[in-house]
Amino acid sequence: MDTQNLPVNRKESIPVARLLDRMADELELEVIAGFQGIGRPVLISDINRPGLALGGYLDYFANDRIQILGNTEIHYMEQLSMAELEARLEGIFAFEVPAFLLSRNLRPQPLFLDMCNRRGIPVLLSKTTTDEVISSIILFLADEFSPETVIHATAVDCYGVGCLIVGAPGIGKSETALELVERGHRLVADDVVSLKKQRGESIMAETSPVIEHHMEIRGIGIIDIKSVYGVGRVRNSERIGLVVELEEWNEQAQYDRTGLSESFVNILGVKAPYLLIPVRPGRNIAIIVEVAALNHRLKELGVHPAQELNQRLMNLMNQTNVD
Repeated sequence: MDTQNLPVNRKESIPVARLLDRMADELELEVIAGFQGIGRPVLISDINRPGLALGGYLDYFANDRIQILGNTEIHYMEQLSMAELEARLEGIFAFEVPAFLLSRNLRPQPLFLDMCNRRGIPVLLSKTTTDEVISSIILFLADEFSPETVIHATAVDCYGVGCLIVGAPGIGKSETALELVERGHRLVADDVVSLKKQRGESIMAETSPVIEHHMEIRGIGIIDIKSVYGVGRVRNSERIGLVVELEEWNEQAQYDRTGLSESFVNILGVKAPYLLIPVRPGRNIAIIVEVAALNHRLKELGVHPAQELNQRLMNLMNQTNVD
């Protein structure tokens, strides 16, 4: 499987408006100042608490991040005189700041809101705790800035293992997935699979919002898996645990017959277990994928059947030599 030429998309920035749109319900967000600046770009998937900046120390100020203001920052500003506060804020506003986000429904002083209004810097207010705001924003930004790609493949949830089935056009990826769905497993995406790198070094497969859970079967045409089999046979996303490549049987090729060695493929910088399965008449590929998924689950639990059998054989041979 060639993954070197996959087109990788990375967002260079997202507007503050996207954060507001996607996180408004979860964090109970509202804009209380600087609404004209919600198009400002967020350039990095991290946040900053500007306590030192409010104290006047601006060296290494991480101004390109969402600035989180909690109890500490708000109460500190309340202790400053209006002249001191204005001077400190002028120092901060000398830098380009995407937005401020206040937690716990904390209301800052009118001077702060006035200065943000004049400069078009959005001030977002959340009713949730500071910890909740920070964790949710970090996860959201990490997802938004994650590298992603689109691949011609089929993704299926088989016994809880996300299987990415790849291979040449017409090799039988869709037919294999259809039989797996018939056997009770769930389709994630067919033909067009979106892959995104997640925190924790994992790859998520997602369905295309346009194609969704439709599948093309040669000789039949387009079928809607959700309508035919029900919502219990589809998923919108799944973590990829195994990559299965189908290829036409090649008599000259040497296929793995023991499973002692493990192969991996690199997708978006993440190593994923890889199997190459030859296809020829008489082989039930769906059942082979099922067994591969179950075997992968055993390995994740620390059980390696091929290695255990090999060890028993080696022990038997050693015992025979001793006798």
